[in-house]
Amino acid sequence: MLLKRIEAKTMAAALVKVREECGADALLVETRRKGDGYVILAARPRRDGAPALDAGDPGPGASPSRRWTKGFAPLAARASELGLSGAVLAAVENALLGTRVRLEATGDPAVATLAARVLQALIRTVAMPLPDWRVVAFVGPTGAGKTTTLAKIAARAARDAGERVALVTLDTYRVAAVEQLRAFAEMLGIPLEVAFTPMDLRAALKKHRDRDRVLIDTSGRSPFDRAALDALFGTLRPAQPRLALCLPAASQRADALLALESFARGEPDAIVITKWDETRRPGAALALAIEQGHPLSHVAVGQEVPDDLVTADASALAAAVFGLELEALEAR
Repeated sequence: MLLKRIEAKTMAAALVKVREECGADALLVETRRKGDGYVILAARPRRDGAPALDAGDPGPGASPSRRWTKGFAPLAARASELGLSGAVLAAVENALLGTRVRLEATGDPAVATLAARVLQALIRTVAMPLPDWRVVAFVGPTGAGKTTTLAKIAARAARDAGERVALVTLDTYRVAAVEQLRAFAEMLGIPLEVAFTPMDLRAALKKHRDRDRVLIDTSGRSPFDRAALDALFGTLRPAQPRLALCLPAASQRADALLALESFARGEPDAIVITKWDETRRPGAALALAIEQGHPLSHVAVGQEVPDDLVTADASALAAAVFGLELEALEAR
């Protein structure tokens, strides 16, 4: 998503400019009076083919106090410790420049709240509504937490939403993978099918065509193994599922970026950030999702099924990055 500052004599004229320059689905990050007119800070969703945020990053040894304005430096330091990239932080600071907050000195309490609101506008989220998300396949690198994530979502759908769910697994490579998912299925009282071939997958989907939702588990694939990835997406293609890419929060930035680029050939519809609780720098995965323009659907925060899974909430994530209570952010 890209940010734009728009000025006009009247609020109506400013909103017209927002629609013209940012689109009808633009997010209003900030609106305020300025002299005899109005200023709107709008977030423009990134379109396919549009440039992503500049992913340049000073690295872990860089000193935020030498890089950022004095008022923003403490927030940048905290967010950097969580792994948020310099590119995303620069976008947030640039959006703050020219607004009512004082960045030339520390101490303005409005800086953190407005910074969180800007970051919130940068974070894209997506739900998994029916019928569009009736068939969902979970893909990702080896050890990304796909099976556990699938089980959590299946439990939420079956128990909380009352949906009739079926599971299909393509993961016939990992030792005991089928038995792990079978245990989840038996616990939830829902059917499980094992598919070895594309024909098996089509048969499973046909068998459970009356189910509200079908969730497909896949075997982990190395981002370097192009042939295996092509085979995976070739198997899934006839089913035309929605794709949820599981990305571990503890991944090194280079590894996470490689995973995003490698699995991009399948055109994932959402990212699930997994294992949030297993790292002190979960912001790295969040930053990459922002930079690459991918929407988040869920964040996995532990192993418990189904409790340790939360629906991606842009306001809650932004508040966490800048050390705010969510209630304080929503009250502004």
